[in-house]
Amino acid sequence: MRLKNLLLPCLLIFLATSCVSKKKFTALEAEKNALSQSLSNLEEKVDMIQEENTKLNADKSDLTAKVASVEDQLSTQKKDTDMRLAEMNTQVENKQEQINSLRNELQSAFSDVEKAVSESGQRITEIEDMLYLDLENPINFSSGSARLSREDNETLDELADMLNKNPGMSLIIEGHTDDRPINTARYKDNWDLSVARSISIVRKLIAMGVNPKQLTAAGKAEFAPRVTGDPKSAETRAANRRSEVMIVPQIGKLYDLSKKKSGS
Repeated sequence: MRLKNLLLPCLLIFLATSCVSKKKFTALEAEKNALSQSLSNLEEKVDMIQEENTKLNADKSDLTAKVASVEDQLSTQKKDTDMRLAEMNTQVENKQEQINSLRNELQSAFSDVEKAVSESGQRITEIEDMLYLDLENPINFSSGSARLSREDNETLDELADMLNKNPGMSLIIEGHTDDRPINTARYKDNWDLSVARSISIVRKLIAMGVNPKQLTAAGKAEFAPRVTGDPKSAETRAANRRSEVMIVPQIGKLYDLSKKKSGS
C-alpha cells in the first residue's frame, strides 16, 4: 500500500514532464517552420532584388552607351559647326573687304568730281538718276539755231578751266530743242538740231584747250523739256532750247568690283 502510494506521485510527475516537453517541441517546431518560411521569403526578395539589380545594371550600360554615342555626335556636330562658322566668318570678311573696296572706289570716283565742280564754282544736281552741272548761267540758243552767243563765253570759260585742271574728268554735252519741229536744208529734224547745239559747245571747248577725249556730244531733241508749263509759250520754249552738261564719273573700277562680287 505504501509502494502504491509512492508510485502514484512518480507517475504523475513523469506524465507532467512528458506533456511539457511535447508542447515545447511543438512550439519550437512551429517557430522553426515560421523562420524557414521567413527565410524563404527573404531569399525570394533577394532573388528579386538581384534580378532588378541586373536589369538596372543592363539599363545603366545601355544608357552609358547612348550617352557616349550622343557625346560623339555632339563632338562631331561641334566640329562641323566650328568649321562652318569659320567658313562663314571668312566669307563675311571677304564680303566686308569687297564692300570696303566698293565704298572706297565710290568715294574716290565722286569725291574727285565734287572737288572739281566745287573749285569751279559750279553745283551738281540730279536729274533722272543722272548727275548734271547746275550751271549758274545756262547756255541757251535762239530758235532754230546752234550758234553760241557772247553771253555764253563766261560759262564756257568755267567749263574749260574745270576740265583742263581735271584731265580725268569727262562730260557729256546734251543738246535740247523746244517742241516746234524743224526741217531745213541744214537740220533735218530736232534730233539734228539738238546734236548740232551740243557739237557747237564741244568744238568751242576743244578750241579753248580741252582734250577731246573728255567730251561727248549728244542730243535729245524735244523729248526732255526742262520746263513743262505751257509748251507753246515763248518763255517755255526759250527755257527748253538749251544744253545740259552731264558728269561722267570714272566708275570702271566699280564695275569690275561689282562683277567680281557677283561672281564670288
